[in-house]
Amino acid sequence: MKSLNLKHLQYFWLTAREGSISKACDILDLAPQTLSAQIATLEENVNHMLFKREGRNLVLTPMGKQVFTYADKIFDMSAQLEAVLEQPADSRSLDLTVGIAATVHKILAWKVIKPALDIPNDVQLVCRTGNGSDLLLHLKQKKIDLLITDYLPHECDREGLAYEKILSTSMSFFFHSGDIAQQLKQGFPESLSDQPFLSYGRQTPYLDKLKDWFKDNAIRLNLKAEIDDSALLKVLGQSGEGFFSAPTVIAEEICHQYHVDVIGQAPSITEDLYAIYRESSLINPAVEKLLNFDIEQQN
Repeated sequence: MKSLNLKHLQYFWLTAREGSISKACDILDLAPQTLSAQIATLEENVNHMLFKREGRNLVLTPMGKQVFTYADKIFDMSAQLEAVLEQPADSRSLDLTVGIAATVHKILAWKVIKPALDIPNDVQLVCRTGNGSDLLLHLKQKKIDLLITDYLPHECDREGLAYEKILSTSMSFFFHSGDIAQQLKQGFPESLSDQPFLSYGRQTPYLDKLKDWFKDNAIRLNLKAEIDDSALLKVLGQSGEGFFSAPTVIAEEICHQYHVDVIGQAPSITEDLYAIYRESSLINPAVEKLLNFDIEQQN
């Protein structure tokens, strides 16, 4: 088969849509002989008859029906593209696909992503969560526009990518609201000794700092559970199963959503959040807004 000529395909599609050569000629402003010759050339190139005559009428062959189905999709998409190109830049709909490392607290991730939606364009948001290394590969493969992670990969793994630190926050400790929470708060941090602790199961960058902090403050650690899912960890905390840690910058949202209280803060333990992206992603206004927004403005 010779290469497919889209102009010839469009002539065929329009003729099939209108049901006759004469109607298609009126739209295309072509002579019937010219249009018939173009369709014949297409049939020769694809090595299939697309039309057959039944009396005075042109009827699609079985292959013609298949070709018309594909052509209909092609030219529908083409019309949509033309409509997009004719729109003012600030009114075009944008796609934004964000990868979120599994170790990032989801409330925090939403706090970071939300500003990207506050632009004049309609933004179609897709979020993918998973292993940071897998998502980094997806970023290089252009399957996502941006990766939000609390772990900055090695320089060799970031080849061809750029990054920005978008947040640095201390860690706070939380416990189910009630009398015990108040007692823990009054005696903090010594009051944490022997209290059941709910730990995040994955190896997040701040876990080593957290263990050192417990040791420096002579806190006897009573590990109650290790949980990979940050939302499930907070649900257990809400149920009074133990105290847990989370970024201070989202303390208000955690307290409101899970009915827990802040019992103390550890300024020396910090969690850093990074946005990793391809330079070409900056043409997306949603990505640019996310990178340039000061998250502290939301508090």
